[in-house]
Amino acid sequence: MEDIFLILDAIECSRKKVLATIIRVNGSAYKKEGASMLFFEDGSQLGLLSAGCLETDLAFRVQEVFDKQRAYTLQYDMSDDNDLGWGQGAGCNGTIDILLEPISEQLQKDLILVRKQLENNHPVMVLKNLDNVGEYVFLTKEGPPFGQWSGVIPNVDIGEKSGVIEGLPIYQQTYQPKPRLIVFGAGPDARPLVSLAAETGFSVTICDWRNEFCQKKYFPGADRLLLGFPSELLKEISFTSYDFVIIMTHHFQRDQEILLSILNENVSYLGVLGPKERTKRLLRNEEIPKLLHSPIGLAIGAKGSVEIAVSIVSEMIEVLRKPVRKKVELLWTVPD
Repeated sequence: MEDIFLILDAIECSRKKVLATIIRVNGSAYKKEGASMLFFEDGSQLGLLSAGCLETDLAFRVQEVFDKQRAYTLQYDMSDDNDLGWGQGAGCNGTIDILLEPISEQLQKDLILVRKQLENNHPVMVLKNLDNVGEYVFLTKEGPPFGQWSGVIPNVDIGEKSGVIEGLPIYQQTYQPKPRLIVFGAGPDARPLVSLAAETGFSVTICDWRNEFCQKKYFPGADRLLLGFPSELLKEISFTSYDFVIIMTHHFQRDQEILLSILNENVSYLGVLGPKERTKRLLRNEEIPKLLHSPIGLAIGAKGSVEIAVSIVSEMIEVLRKPVRKKVELLWTVPD
């Protein structure tokens, strides 16, 4: 799971907190720009920025942020191969710039708004001023900018890659909504798939008409269980571009009804369990569209429901992580 979702889930905690974010990487590192973690005043932590070689020192450094309630940046050189350097023999071979920000009352309120936007499937961009560390602004399509920013907000493009904007002392990051996996079919072979997908960071919805299968005790990691026939459930679900859909009811007529209803929806991923020949019959002997994953999952020679779940989740992650080149939308500016 992306650490930002864990952080946003914990953001309303009353304890004092410091947010640490990787804003620049030169060379190679365990994690890239955008990785975040949360430090609490009692010494507990949430998330990781490295393979474990930075967190102890960071825990010491954040004490100054707790004391002074002022944001600042610091840099670690991970290029040293010996155990005396920050690389700790890991051979990361890069430098990492980290921004440390105290979670003020205002920033906490703003992060709660970010969480609500993401829950409503709206991406949120954040800009952080590195010339005036501590200034930030959040931008969305569903309302005015919010945060603490002086002057004009620059024109920037929504992009997948986080980092410092070329030629500007501004760090840019876009938070994408949590991907939703909708599984049609609650048979026993769906259980390891749902468990692994939920652990990986997908919000999972299970759909089935069979009460003996569609039960929380079989799918503890699922966020929603919808009981009903496909014709009923398809009216309840509004599909989005952040959705991943898998059809695996093992019932030909039901699978066909679901597939033909969803085929033209704008989803990130649509897969059907079973061989290509069966999928062609589901499509009434039409050619399988390129965007339809059949057979489903990466070709790793998977056997059994657990290995098949690994192949499917691997394929979904591959789709999720591919750059979305068409996302070049101009964001709003705020006049003086």
